[in-house]
Amino acid sequence: MDFQENNSPWLFQIKRIRPARTINKDSTTDIVVVGAGIAGVATAYFILRNTDKRVIVMEAGKVAHGATGHNAGQVVSYFERPFNDIVKEFGENMATAGLAEVESAWDLIELIYKETGIEVPLSQFTGYAGCTTVDQILQHLKNDIYRIKANLPRGPVIIDKAIIEKKLIPARYDGMYEVASSRKILNLLETDKKHYIAALGSRKGCLNSAHFTEDLFTVLLEKYPDRFEIFENTPADIVRLHKNNAEIVSGAHTITTGRVILCTNGFEKIKIENNHGVSINKEFHHMVKGSIGYMAAYRDIGDHPATATSYLPAENSDEDGAILDATPYYYLTRRIHYTGIEIEPGLISVGGPEKRIDDTTSYSNSHSFPDEARAAIDTFLQTTYRHAPAKQIRYAFLWHGLMGYTPNGIRRVGADPHNPILLYNLGCNGIGILPSIAGGERISKILRGDTLSPSIFDIPMHN
Repeated sequence: MDFQENNSPWLFQIKRIRPARTINKDSTTDIVVVGAGIAGVATAYFILRNTDKRVIVMEAGKVAHGATGHNAGQVVSYFERPFNDIVKEFGENMATAGLAEVESAWDLIELIYKETGIEVPLSQFTGYAGCTTVDQILQHLKNDIYRIKANLPRGPVIIDKAIIEKKLIPARYDGMYEVASSRKILNLLETDKKHYIAALGSRKGCLNSAHFTEDLFTVLLEKYPDRFEIFENTPADIVRLHKNNAEIVSGAHTITTGRVILCTNGFEKIKIENNHGVSINKEFHHMVKGSIGYMAAYRDIGDHPATATSYLPAENSDEDGAILDATPYYYLTRRIHYTGIEIEPGLISVGGPEKRIDDTTSYSNSHSFPDEARAAIDTFLQTTYRHAPAKQIRYAFLWHGLMGYTPNGIRRVGADPHNPILLYNLGCNGIGILPSIAGGERISKILRGDTLSPSIFDIPMHN
């Protein structure tokens, strides 16, 4: 089958019956959220929950049809940047507080499930990252020192006994890892590729964030009929910022609002006019760069539990798998493929190949899936994943999504220093579900008037 369209399993699972509303008149509200993905719905949820504000969400396309509907579906809480670099930039206290805030999203997402009764499956487990170099192990152990000092939970670190026998791990890390045979490590990683020398465990999960987002918006419309509206196929063309409010122009209509929050990777299509203070348009347009991630999935008839595994390459990576050049790291999730009606065979999803782009306006959901990305995923599966089909893989889904990368690799959450009428909860940096949810709660605290300590997520004066 020749896949020319962006064929995401997460959007395929949505059986939507809610009609889409497009803006058809001028409106006034307290808060406008631009973007109806996981960040937009989390932001709207916590604002409605924690304040008495009226909220309108604007979406240029359809709910969850951006990065939220075109991701890998892994739920993880680390940064795609060496944590000790974050410590160097912000200091140990602020860095560990930021990490704790992201990890608090595990509790926040469970709160959302409890309060709303959403039934979208969320699998949770200990997942692993496979290391190929001693430096990757040492970087992870160095980061774990900070976790221990901050009383943050840490997962198991399991190292090949051959590495320990060669005395390649300094004594200061004694007691922080387990020693195991190569076979045990390969079993944890579900591979027979013997150059993996350690397995780094952490709390992980699998979630269809598109289905989650659609269902949560439906709940918000039912629960807050007097305070919440959502407009789809309603792009924010112009955002005019004033001293005490903002105007958002969409076609022939204008929404006047007290504050506006950008929760979208498609920011370059929005014209920002700051009528109170210095221009922020140039800085805004260069705050986040784009990257296209390519993913594929096939049906799995094996009887295996849900999992999420990362495979770090032998070079050009850090301990969290950050892409430092063209060499990708690969990530694999395995889950029950729930259609909303019945349980089908499991789904193996794989991603890794990326393409960096300087201008996100050049990205289109309708771009064809490149042959080289499919071939790279084929090669990874056939050479690394133990349970991959022996013959040619017949993919049920091939898709790609736009990810936003901030200059320092950390999500932007908070008010713009040039005009606090404008706020942000954006920059997935390759890992978006938990940071989006934590960012949504942070935004609600700002709008509630809470006094927050300086954070690694704050917007710098010069973006």
